[in-house]
Amino acid sequence: MKQFAPAKINLYLHILGRRTDGFHELETLMAPISLGDTIDIDLIPGGAIEFTCSDPALSDAKDNLATKAAQIFLEEFKLTTGVRIHLEKKVPVGAGLGGGSSDAAAVLLALRELTKINCADSKLAELAARLGSDIPFFIYRTPAICRGRGEIIEPVKLEEKYMGLLVHPGFGVSTPWAYKTYAQNPQQGELGRSCADVTLRNDLEPPAFSKYPWLPTVKSWFQKQPEVLDALMSGSGSSVFALTHSTENTWYLEQRFLAEFGETLFSTPFSVVAPEG
Repeated sequence: MKQFAPAKINLYLHILGRRTDGFHELETLMAPISLGDTIDIDLIPGGAIEFTCSDPALSDAKDNLATKAAQIFLEEFKLTTGVRIHLEKKVPVGAGLGGGSSDAAAVLLALRELTKINCADSKLAELAARLGSDIPFFIYRTPAICRGRGEIIEPVKLEEKYMGLLVHPGFGVSTPWAYKTYAQNPQQGELGRSCADVTLRNDLEPPAFSKYPWLPTVKSWFQKQPEVLDALMSGSGSSVFALTHSTENTWYLEQRFLAEFGETLFSTPFSVVAPEG
């Protein structure tokens, strides 16, 4: 079966302080978007987990969160079946978009369906939390306020429809480095536009911007464009997104962005994906 694994953006990311376990206490509004990877997953005889990926750099099964998710699911429910996974990678790596975390959640959701195991979302989220702080969010497939290390999920219904242009420079930002650098000089990110649901702000922008001048340059350029409501870095970077009024606005913005910064850069229109009803 095929399972879509959406990327996410952070509409705000507030760092509230240092926890006793060494992590930072967070409050962030994360939202799944229309960009995502595709997982092709099936049960196979035997107990092996087979893994392939469209990106050769990610072909090592041992280091991939998707295979770790399959392993933890099989162990938790004492299953002897094997699993075959093929990952079609569309989300840039090290981009602050949660691509690997979403892949892991997609595997857990797919295996629940394939094995017909009666397992609540909350149980899957518990398994997801063992693998990484961002992964439980992707179990619920809805915008949510995430607290703690990111593993405490409060689904929310957004009042506005969010869309725009997402860009990536071709390099990643290390999440541990970003938090460590923030801790050396804690300061809030720049306050941005206030929407119905949120005031844009990312407290990891100052450390990332200090090391990678491309990021503030692009954000500032976006903010000066007539189609753009505001712009923000997602997560710990290195993706930056600009919010626009319409898909037509986004198309014009993308053409100018590529002409300004280079035709080979990653860019994609996106919209926030929310459950109906």
